[in-house]
Amino acid sequence: MKILFLAVSLVILVAVSLLSWNLLNLDIPPKYDKKIARNIDNPEEKSALTVAETINYSEISSLERFVGSNNPQDYLHPDTYLAYTGANFIDSEVLNYFEARYENQRGKISPRQIELDYEANVNRYYDFRIYNSPAPEGVGWHNITIVMSASNGSVSFNSGQMRFFYKNQSSYQMTEWEYDFNFSNCHVIEMKLGYSEIYAPTAAFYSAIHQIVVLNQENEPVLVGLESGIAVS
Repeated sequence: MKILFLAVSLVILVAVSLLSWNLLNLDIPPKYDKKIARNIDNPEEKSALTVAETINYSEISSLERFVGSNNPQDYLHPDTYLAYTGANFIDSEVLNYFEARYENQRGKISPRQIELDYEANVNRYYDFRIYNSPAPEGVGWHNITIVMSASNGSVSFNSGQMRFFYKNQSSYQMTEWEYDFNFSNCHVIEMKLGYSEIYAPTAAFYSAIHQIVVLNQENEPVLVGLESGIAVS
């Protein structure tokens, strides 16, 4: 009788768990959203973006490409699939990974919702300045406002995580908090990538990357700014 009771209890427990999971999922309607925008106006800008998407960012920043997995083929192996995989920067391999992951996961019972959003903007400037003004003296915090200034106007944004790598002769060095860079006749590429999967009301993850690349007249990267983060619930 005890064995029978335990067996019945186990069946009930499994059934309740499945019912709860289904009820939770019913609160989240299936939704799949994919947006890829490469904003370029001419062949020169297209070439600049191609360079920006193929730079060896690992060599510049000493960061691994992926957070959670270094194998871009993981989406093909459900048994060993790492659910929460983010990236430290944007390049063609990262873009291919998340596009393939989006298509592979789409239509499954879980995740219920997937969003992939990539936008790249390319501009040519004859005079370009990017700086982070010092914080007031005597304070223990840093100024997180970054200003990008060009002849057609200035743009500022707050970023507590973006780090810049400046090319000094043949190597790249990470800058300190207070920096002020000026470039002439350059291409500036700003790239943003966001990817998210929602499994249940309290189960999801989101990976976001924001980066800025400055290329000189020879299309060589002279400044790279990287910011990334992953949130899991």
